[in-house]
Amino acid sequence: MSGMSDKEDEKKSTKKDEAEIVEENGLVYVDYVGRTKEDGEIFDLTLEDVAKEEGIYNDEESYKPMLVAIGKNWLLPALEEELVGMEVGESKTVEVPPEDAAGPRDPDKIKLVSKRQLQKQGVSPRKGARVEVGRQKGIITNVLGRRVRVDFNSPLAGKTLVFDVTVKGIVSGEIDKINAVIKRRIPGLPEDKYDARIEGGTVFIELPKESRYIENVQYAEIGIARDTLKVIEEAEEVKIVITYERPEELKEEKETQEDEENEE
Repeated sequence: MSGMSDKEDEKKSTKKDEAEIVEENGLVYVDYVGRTKEDGEIFDLTLEDVAKEEGIYNDEESYKPMLVAIGKNWLLPALEEELVGMEVGESKTVEVPPEDAAGPRDPDKIKLVSKRQLQKQGVSPRKGARVEVGRQKGIITNVLGRRVRVDFNSPLAGKTLVFDVTVKGIVSGEIDKINAVIKRRIPGLPEDKYDARIEGGTVFIELPKESRYIENVQYAEIGIARDTLKVIEEAEEVKIVITYERPEELKEEKETQEDEENEE
């Protein structure tokens, strides 16, 4: 009996270990602080206390662990690769070179733009100002008479990025994965307001009719469908269902009308 008990404990331990280790194609929650190696400047983070300590807290930002589908490029691929094999609660520092991050700086992306063009957009042409020309975003690096020099490279181009990352949790069950995806796309929607189920190769997601009043919800629904197909490998399609029930006053009106017709 003792031998059987030892084997059962070993199996349970193995299953527990597997559940707490990040695997390829897994779905995980991570906290991180991203800095540039050259000057230590923070460019992205999920930790509210660090944001406050560093004086970069923004009350319009949401500070919470980020949901990451390993191998789906929700973070930099080089960073996602480093998450595989980590345990829940484990922390690691990951260094990502420019070629695996924002790429090298491109001199051809530094251009001269007329002041008048920027002034028409209501932009004051001054050094350090962020501007948008066409669909390109850049920073004014110099003001030269009637023109300004604008750098359209990513602010992180040519820089080595350093991430201090911690695995906060692993999402295992298929329904749990779908719920996590919904929460990612519509964070303000209470969990008891939506439901998900899988029938064969179809994923059904039921959202409340109140969700129709959320700004840009149609784009969120597209994101939910795409994310679900990425994290549920067996899924062939996603159907998002919103049910509208007949209001009570209309039911009573219909019943009254039917009664009158029967009397006739």
